[in-house]
Amino acid sequence: MTAKNISGLTHAEEREIDRLLHAAPGAAAVTRLSAVETVRARILLSVEHGLLVPGGKLPGTELIAAGLEVSVITARRGLESLVEDGVLERRRGRNGGTFVAQAPPELNDVAVQAFRDDVPEVLRLIDQRSLMESAIVVQAALNATEAQCQQLEELIRLSASAANWHEHHIPDTKFHRLVAEISALPEVPTYLSSYESLLKYFVPYPQEKLNEGRGHHQQLVEAFRKRDPLAAIAVTREHVDALRREMFFGLNAEPPAE
Repeated sequence: MTAKNISGLTHAEEREIDRLLHAAPGAAAVTRLSAVETVRARILLSVEHGLLVPGGKLPGTELIAAGLEVSVITARRGLESLVEDGVLERRRGRNGGTFVAQAPPELNDVAVQAFRDDVPEVLRLIDQRSLMESAIVVQAALNATEAQCQQLEELIRLSASAANWHEHHIPDTKFHRLVAEISALPEVPTYLSSYESLLKYFVPYPQEKLNEGRGHHQQLVEAFRKRDPLAAIAVTREHVDALRREMFFGLNAEPPAE
């Protein structure tokens, strides 16, 4: 028998109602999803692409919520729905927690399809971020003080010491927001809006896949110290362009022929 919640509806019924209530014709597909559905999609895509492996343990709910920038209640509801669907499992006891099932089922999930439908939108946001961030780092390279460079390096250190993607994501986003703040350009709020629109398409990654991005961050700080805007642009474009390979739609793409 399918479990029902306090409203008397199953989670599947509740998700469908939530989806219809949030539908907005003409908007990007992901904007028509509930927050719970986006949590489901991001975890499902990570499982599908082997970024979260069978038997792997997920971080605590509060950390997942912080990494995905949703409320703890939303994260908990998303995880519970995936447990009900057999994708995740709960284990009790000293070494318990939430784990990826050993043989997670393949779900025809509407939220995952919404992410796939939005690939053209994601590519547009990457282009937009590349252009806007290039302008921001030019001005940041001219403005940055040694104290601000040290603040950026502390965020790199925190990211490097993170145990998982969710811990990494918090100082990583703070790094980019601080760079924008250092630029002091009047267009920063517009840039941050575009940057945050792209964030919702990120999926949890294993730590070893994050080292290249941290290296780019360190190179950017070095360019700031040298007052070298051209070097700052070069590393920023390389950093942002990597998203085309690293985001969910690029993981299974064929490498370019040499």
